[in-house]
Amino acid sequence: MPMSLHAAALAAVICHAGLSLAQDASRPAGPVVLTVTGDVGQTNRGPLDPFADKLMDAQGTRFERAMEFDQAALTALGMHTASVRYPTWPAAHTFEGPLLKDVLNAAGVASGAVQPVALDGYATEIPYSDLETWPVILALKMEGRWLPIGGAGPAWVIYPRDSFPELAQEDDAKWVWGVSHLRAVRGQTP
Repeated sequence: MPMSLHAAALAAVICHAGLSLAQDASRPAGPVVLTVTGDVGQTNRGPLDPFADKLMDAQGTRFERAMEFDQAALTALGMHTASVRYPTWPAAHTFEGPLLKDVLNAAGVASGAVQPVALDGYATEIPYSDLETWPVILALKMEGRWLPIGGAGPAWVIYPRDSFPELAQEDDAKWVWGVSHLRAVRGQTP
């Protein structure tokens, strides 16, 4: 039996409301610890809100859409470990977190480059090819404890240099700590 125009309109409203609910359901349930902006293919939030996003606004960050992650969403991507003894550290440390590549893939990014941005505004560029070559971790934990804000948290980019000797020659500037924001840049030189 054909639907009346009124019933069809009501069905369209219900479907639209269902889509909005689905978008809201993908938002993090816990506190956001990481926001991915730039050329992202998957999103769960809208544009920068200068009032709510004070730090990113103060750093000059602008975006129309982004992907937010809480600790649960990041750990659901799979936790990987790397034990690293950095030349200037007094001892080796064990880090845990998802692969940076998996975080970017969850935001719909699979090429180009990423710019990890620290809480103090420091940023550098990591070519996506690094993430295809080495299992670079976005560490959330060190020695089994969450990285605290005010320490090296909420996240720290860790290259597994002890497992790959060629990483000793890589640029140490890529080991960004205090990361709360990743800016995806497609089309950059890999």
